[in-house]
Amino acid sequence: MSEKCRKRSSGKRFARQTPSILPKLVKGQLNLSQLHPQRKNVPLRKSALALAGLLLTATLAGCAPVSDLACEELTTGDQVKAVSVSGNFGEIPTVTFPSPLTSESVQSAVIVKGDGPVFTGRNLVEFEFAGYNGGTGELIQQSQFDGGQAATAFFGPSQVPNFCAALAGAREGSRVVAVIPPADAHGGEGIPSLGVGPTDGVVFVFDLRKVFLEKATGSTVAPEAGFPAVVKTSDGVPGITIPNTAAPTELKIAQLIRGDGAPVKKGQLVTMHYSGFLWDGAEQFDSSWGKGQPAQFQMQDGGLIDGFLQAVVGQPVGSQVIAIIPPQLGYGEAGSGSIPPNATLVFVIDILGTSD
Repeated sequence: MSEKCRKRSSGKRFARQTPSILPKLVKGQLNLSQLHPQRKNVPLRKSALALAGLLLTATLAGCAPVSDLACEELTTGDQVKAVSVSGNFGEIPTVTFPSPLTSESVQSAVIVKGDGPVFTGRNLVEFEFAGYNGGTGELIQQSQFDGGQAATAFFGPSQVPNFCAALAGAREGSRVVAVIPPADAHGGEGIPSLGVGPTDGVVFVFDLRKVFLEKATGSTVAPEAGFPAVVKTSDGVPGITIPNTAAPTELKIAQLIRGDGAPVKKGQLVTMHYSGFLWDGAEQFDSSWGKGQPAQFQMQDGGLIDGFLQAVVGQPVGSQVIAIIPPQLGYGEAGSGSIPPNATLVFVIDILGTSD
């Protein structure tokens, strides 16, 4: 979360993100940030995998058509067909393959086909994984496949390792095996600390436990009087027009889209897209859309400004809500960064999923 979103007077933020863990192969654990030194910093949810090992970052979409993908749909090939994977979804897989094994491009095969939402490369995914050095056949790192150490990540089309190409088009509930060549695994630089050489590819098995929505999905709700008008791009990015009236003095919340998921509960970790604006001038001061991926915030007192928390808790997953937050439930007399003192705030929030 940007510095401007901090509440200086109390240390609160309108929403709090969990710490970033970059993918990187370190000390025998695949924490993918070192797979490529220029990979951008993307925040992850928790993973007890200390991924100093491999924690990736990814977002997910709802039941999007397979054609609507951020990167090319996963493709198979002779090399990935040489990988044998046995075991049930949700259990540690048994994986064998001839080594050295690599390919000219990313190759994938769906071992278990799920029927949930599609991973598009624009949404977050919660997953279990096992990663192997394709050059030697040795296990690099794996999660426990028991749900307790599942990682949440965003795999976009420009990232290295190229997990977007490995998983695009796969659905929640799927087990996917992928062979990833050196250029797509670590930029052809290798990971010497793990014994992964410049010409070594990697082999991964993923269990896609949860694919989060890409944007709010549900029934459109008629606008309520007194709220800013909201317009959206085809991708769902919102903009607002402030009415020519005085700012409300009390918290106002309205649904723009009514989702059909379970209501958000206090204490849950919520995946969302959001944009925050000033009532005066409609200036945008922060947005997850501009960061290229959804954010995750814990719904708990003390970590969020009160108005933001009240706007999200109780709303069904899939909903888009608009909230007008008066100063006393926002940043108050102190303001924060580009948010002036006594500012009334407007948030448009897409609720994409929850985790307990």
